[in-house]
Amino acid sequence: MGFSADQLIAFAEHLMHEGEYFRAITEYRRFLFYYPDDPRRAMVHFRIGLAFYRGESYGEALQTFREVTRLYPNTAYGKQAWLWQGESLTRQGQYTAAEELYAEITARFPADTIGQQARYQRAWTLLYRRQWRDAAAQFQQVAPASTLYQSAQFLAQAALEGEHLPTKSPVLAGILSGLLPGSGQLYNGRLGDALLAFFLNGLFIVGIVEAVHNHAPTVAGILGFFEAGWYTGNVYGAINGAHKYNRYTTETFLRNLDNRFRFVPPEARAPRMFGVQFSLGF
Repeated sequence: MGFSADQLIAFAEHLMHEGEYFRAITEYRRFLFYYPDDPRRAMVHFRIGLAFYRGESYGEALQTFREVTRLYPNTAYGKQAWLWQGESLTRQGQYTAAEELYAEITARFPADTIGQQARYQRAWTLLYRRQWRDAAAQFQQVAPASTLYQSAQFLAQAALEGEHLPTKSPVLAGILSGLLPGSGQLYNGRLGDALLAFFLNGLFIVGIVEAVHNHAPTVAGILGFFEAGWYTGNVYGAINGAHKYNRYTTETFLRNLDNRFRFVPPEARAPRMFGVQFSLGF
């Protein structure tokens, strides 16, 4: 073959560092094929999952991390792979499945560091699903000895604030625009849309009135047809605008918390073997 086990790992790590994740996977797999008895197999298998994750192939990452937990259950890589499974599910928006997995991890490792990390991550899945009180309860259960305790205590209070975020009523926005085109958009804080809706609907209404006044029923009918479409669109636009406002407010709130307190599982460290230490953190 021409390459030693150390050389294959070193090259794969170089590719990971350069962002060549799928090429790195090829080299890691080459190592697994040619060195089936090497004690670093757990580490390399874990790195394949991480390469898929970094390459945003979250389905493949999930499957690989599942294999790591099954094949190497009592290693540091097997334990960390549990958390990375949850991370892969979360990235795919599978929050319910991720929550169930984190609950399983907490039950499996109640006295282990990853048990507390899983509880913290479980609370995040509840935040993403807007289950504010359940999320707060989970954050409050993070143990004081955990390095995540202070963040969890803050997030427990922040989660309750999620119930009181400013919102707009889609029903009220629709009613307002039904009474006066553009007023629903103004209620949503969209002045430009409000002026446009008011101007266009007003223009058509004025045109209809003028056509009727000038005894031009055909023109009035055509203008009325188009006005009905603009008027309906004005009402639906106001309703959708309220939904968008509420969604944006919640997403911004969560994004700010995410930027400050989101926990990403640590990468299991490679053991020192054969006098060579391969750093796994970039």
